[in-house]
Amino acid sequence: MPLTRAPWQRPGARESLSPATVVLASTGKPFSGSAIALAARLANGSRVRVVTVARIHGSSFGLQHPGLMPDKKERDQAQSIVATAIRALQRAGARADGEVVITRSPGRSFARTARAARNVRHMVIDDARGGRLGRLEAGLAALAVRYRLREADVAVVSGGVVHGADRGHRQKARGQLDQLDRSV
Repeated sequence: MPLTRAPWQRPGARESLSPATVVLASTGKPFSGSAIALAARLANGSRVRVVTVARIHGSSFGLQHPGLMPDKKERDQAQSIVATAIRALQRAGARADGEVVITRSPGRSFARTARAARNVRHMVIDDARGGRLGRLEAGLAALAVRYRLREADVAVVSGGVVHGADRGHRQKARGQLDQLDRSV
């Protein structure tokens, strides 16, 4: 792995985590059982990185205000979502670790998490609430990840059904996700 920091700087929290081959991501909602099952199946004995978002509220005018940051209750809720998913993955037989990301743009943060995990082959973005707006939000995050992270298979799980992030524009099968059945 190339050195991404100066030699005299201490490693960040993400660099100290073990490498993972699957990233299980959520836009701030609890993970569904089908997304956890898909991530455990894709991991195939390797490590899964769990990430969820605690949103920064407000406008994009660049004005910094502490009232726009998530409060302690929202951060604790996001931490419990990650802890619950890690326990479920461990029950399914996969090793897991996780983090909570505080951001305005989930797709960019998911891609940054996948790059920090060093050898990610699959990313599962969960849309636990379903519905058209939920699928739109998760789909936009998946497309942002797909744009920034071209070497990984990206899937959105919505209502127990797996949707590819490429919207059918991919010409050939790229990985294990293409051979999986599309419903979990």
